[in-house]
Amino acid sequence: MEKKGLFSDTVDHTLLIYVIITSLLGIVAINSAAASIEGHYRYVIVQSAAFLLGMAAMTALTFFNYKYLYKLRFVFFGLAVALLAVVLVIGRIRGGTKGWIAIGPVNLQPAELTKLCFIITISCHLSKVSDSINKPKTLLLLLLHLGIYVGLILMQPDLGTAMVFVVIFAAGLFFAGISLKYVFGAAGAVALASPVIWFLLRPHQRNRILSFLDPERDPTGTGYHVLQSKLAIGSGEIWGRGYLSGPQTQYGYLPERQTDFIFSSIGEEFGFVGCVIIAALLFSIIFRCFKDAMDSRHEPFGMFICVGVGAMMFTHTFENIGMCLGIMPITGIPLPFVSYGGSSMLTCCAAIGLVQSVVTRRRRTKFDI
Repeated sequence: MEKKGLFSDTVDHTLLIYVIITSLLGIVAINSAAASIEGHYRYVIVQSAAFLLGMAAMTALTFFNYKYLYKLRFVFFGLAVALLAVVLVIGRIRGGTKGWIAIGPVNLQPAELTKLCFIITISCHLSKVSDSINKPKTLLLLLLHLGIYVGLILMQPDLGTAMVFVVIFAAGLFFAGISLKYVFGAAGAVALASPVIWFLLRPHQRNRILSFLDPERDPTGTGYHVLQSKLAIGSGEIWGRGYLSGPQTQYGYLPERQTDFIFSSIGEEFGFVGCVIIAALLFSIIFRCFKDAMDSRHEPFGMFICVGVGAMMFTHTFENIGMCLGIMPITGIPLPFVSYGGSSMLTCCAAIGLVQSVVTRRRRTKFDI
């Protein structure tokens, strides 16, 4: 069925509904996860305020023409580099990572905001060189682009966030049509470099990996988080122990229960059903981002923005749920729209705003339904 008109006259309502439902469920989960913490309502208030600000940012970006961002690509690149450099100088250390800047009572994580900058700048770069994506010079310049961001992130050090940038980059290359010979070559290079990478890891990063492989080796130390997480999820069984009734959560045995391990808290109190609902909502958001990318394939810059946002959401979701289940190392990556954190909420909402901006301005073709 052919649609009339040059531009879309609507946003992706399905995506918007998924985001709102997931965010509200996240606030409900945070209220329970933080219930045993003194002044826990502060977490609910901050998350609610971040959600409202995020929705305002999403709305503003939806009405903003994303194509103007192309002209500002060097501004965003400079801003990202500046933020990542500043945090190395004045940043606060949390969980072994120097990635936070305190502004009064508010703690900001610049790495979250620079993900948006990277999505914009790498989308500009890919849209410009997509016709020559398999030329060595093109790939080297793209790798340099990635390397500047990742290098500054690894200096914090924050391996989990660095992986988000790498996956965004890889997804962009895939949609640009990179040759499989480069894919296999990169996989081989990573395999050969693994011993060197292991040597370069910080002690706490090595311990996280070792604890991931064998949590029982240090059950009261580095393995504590994953063991308590799996215990909480397993004890929830099918329907869960009930809201505000999970012992691991309410008695404080589950660490970082309102942030990194919010999924484990949901599993304990809402069971397998609650976990499936949250996972289904998040992967539906990811699916809509990639669908919007495919529908925008005639406008490469917009397509790569949607791909970047979808890849970011996928990496966060996969890493967070994976570490809660014990199938991924603990990286401290928040669960999109669910984990407590103003920086994460604002970044995720703004990212969806970029996708909506692409959707509302994409050209209609006879292939669109």
